Amino acid sequence: MKKRFFPLFLKTWLNFAIMTTIFLLLLWCFQLFFFNSSYEKKQEDYIRNISDELVENFEDNPHYYSKIQSFAKSNNYDIYIFRIDEGEIKGDSSGGYYFDENLDVIVCKPDSKTIVYKPVKNVLTWSAQRENEFIQNIIYSDFGSFFFVENSDLPSTFNFMVYGNLLMKSSSSSSVNQNFYFCLVAPILNSGYTVNILQNQLLLASLISLIISMFISVIFSREISKPINRLALTASTLAKGDFSVNFQGGSFKEVQILSDSLNFAKDEMSKTEQMRRDFIANISHDLRTPLTMIRAYAEMIRDLSGNTPAKRTQHCQIIIDEAERLSSLVADIQNLSKLQSGTEVFTPTTFDMSQLCRTVINRFGIMSEKNGYVFEFSAPPLQAYADYSKIEQVLYNLIGNACNYVGEDKKIIVGCEDVGNGIKVSVSDHGKGISPEDLSNVWIRFYRANEKKRNIVGSGLGLNIVKMILDGQHFDYGVDSVVGKGTTFWFVATKPIDKTST
Repeated sequence: MKKRFFPLFLKTWLNFAIMTTIFLLLLWCFQLFFFNSSYEKKQEDYIRNISDELVENFEDNPHYYSKIQSFAKSNNYDIYIFRIDEGEIKGDSSGGYYFDENLDVIVCKPDSKTIVYKPVKNVLTWSAQRENEFIQNIIYSDFGSFFFVENSDLPSTFNFMVYGNLLMKSSSSSSVNQNFYFCLVAPILNSGYTVNILQNQLLLASLISLIISMFISVIFSREISKPINRLALTASTLAKGDFSVNFQGGSFKEVQILSDSLNFAKDEMSKTEQMRRDFIANISHDLRTPLTMIRAYAEMIRDLSGNTPAKRTQHCQIIIDEAERLSSLVADIQNLSKLQSGTEVFTPTTFDMSQLCRTVINRFGIMSEKNGYVFEFSAPPLQAYADYSKIEQVLYNLIGNACNYVGEDKKIIVGCEDVGNGIKVSVSDHGKGISPEDLSNVWIRFYRANEKKRNIVGSGLGLNIVKMILDGQHFDYGVDSVVGKGTTFWFVATKPIDKTST
């Protein structure tokens, strides 16, 4: 079954929408399940802290009472100071405390069990059971007592949070329950009512957030997909063979990196295409020239020199030479194909590298006689461990390349030396050299550094074959060149393993 693909724009938009929805759902979950407990806990901690601070700083003087009066006014709290006598709440109407009827700090009246607000119209009545519960908690608890008291007189959106604690122990040793206590009553907003308000606000905020996030996701997804779609369109144009296109990036670093990579790949493809065309032109020329000569000299033998042995021999030799040239060209193509496919097998053996160099140089002796080339080589016997036939081909290609680009002195220097970690072989000429910008390209197939030199023999595959052979045997190799002074190609072959040292 064919896999379905969705546009990047749609997937990006959906991801934003899902992320926003999940965030809002989490917000609603916290609102519905954790708000009440969190709200009450924070209110409780706050009331406890301010009450303990007032108890800790208690002083029996008008300044203290004025202080808590001001505090009660500013926070809309009710603060009570009372004593408990035989299980009943008693106000202090006699014993040396500076309570005043005009203070907003409310004190329990001695003639009732009712905690009265001032002004008197706001009354909160506790049942006997609730009063007894409060008394027991505040007497026997070390940390005070918190509980809610529903208020029927004030709006139902409010509750009372009550906190009590020991204020001062009685100075009388005989009165075990004559201690004075501190009580703070704080009206707090009903959490249910608060939740309703927050839910309404949160619903509106959620709708607005969802709309804004969708709008932003559309813009952002377009910003992402637009440059990618543009790159895809440019790539389709490139696939048609138009190498003049240019990949344009966008506002994102990754897209810019992608466009730079595609531009680099496009440039390399353009170079490869140009080299392919050059190769076809070169190979056509290299094939056509010997074929033309073979045909021409064959016709000459047939028509003119057939009865003249000397001319016939000369013409036949030219035909043989051109046939060998064709054979060499076909062999290069076959070798390159094997190396590229990975089917070529390397069989290393131990041999004398110096002797191999001499053998290959001797094969170029005919060029010394015809063209005046001078080959310099001097080296002691040096044992190497490599594929003999492949290294022979490497040397043949390197020396042949040096012959193509030899300088006016027509001198080619072949070196062979022990460099410690291997046997280094070098082939140098005093030609025009290779420019730095062309130096890294000499190993590429079909590439020629000097296109103007048309009398070069070969297909442009030799150095690429050298590279693949040396890579296949993991040998170090390279090229050093100075423009106007010459070029040196070199490689380092492995030494045989010395079994006596192991």
